[in-house]
Amino acid sequence: MPPTSDLKAPRFLALAAATLTLLLGACAPLLVPPPPPVPPQLEGKLLQTLEENGQAFRSLQGLARVRIKTPERSLTTTQAIFAEKPDRFRAETLSPFGTPLLLMATDGSELTVLIPSDRKFYRGEASPANLQRLTRLPLQMEDLVGIILYQTPMIPFRRSALSPVAGGGYLLELSGDQEVRQQLFFDPQLRLVQVAYWAGEALQLRIRYDNFAGEVRPFPRETFLEIPDRQVEARIDFSEASTNVAIPGKRFVLIPPDGVSVSPIP
Repeated sequence: MPPTSDLKAPRFLALAAATLTLLLGACAPLLVPPPPPVPPQLEGKLLQTLEENGQAFRSLQGLARVRIKTPERSLTTTQAIFAEKPDRFRAETLSPFGTPLLLMATDGSELTVLIPSDRKFYRGEASPANLQRLTRLPLQMEDLVGIILYQTPMIPFRRSALSPVAGGGYLLELSGDQEVRQQLFFDPQLRLVQVAYWAGEALQLRIRYDNFAGEVRPFPRETFLEIPDRQVEARIDFSEASTNVAIPGKRFVLIPPDGVSVSPIP
């Protein structure tokens, strides 16, 4: 005997309820798991890592692709770079055949420039103004050398906060006086990969690091700088880089060749 309509009703209602439950489940938003808690003592470890980075690399010699973008022009060059803390620096802009087109060097006190093809030599104080004329970067030489050597300037701070970042890693935010803030981003391997300096809500400077080499003390072969209010960007990609090499002091001093006119840096 076939079931009566009274007997079919409960089964129908049960199936409908199960179907509705499945549909509602499919439409429900996915629950995002909360970020893992910040391990205790991690903030102190990250600050210690920053200090160790500052002490780990004292000099560098390498070959890099350098790209500078300003409102006036964009320039991409291949450069041989020598840098030594705190403020000694030399850059040789090379032709496609590897010959120097322009040489710039400073021992921290004097800044000299040689343009071999024009037989011109320029000399002046290693001031931020002269440095900016040549590099297009509004930085002091000590800061530029430190950034290249993976030592970013730290602000004096009164408060700090550490939080996890979506996708892994951590953000350490330091707050100083007059709404000055510094954000330091670390990847899941706890390597510093980005630094941003803020004045209120205005981004002053952003530095990004990538293409790390070395396991015990990774060194970034790629550095990117962004200065929004000047509309300046710079990228330094090292194809060859040796750190903590002994660089003779004469590398950071240029001597004008015989017969070359010497002028102040314009």
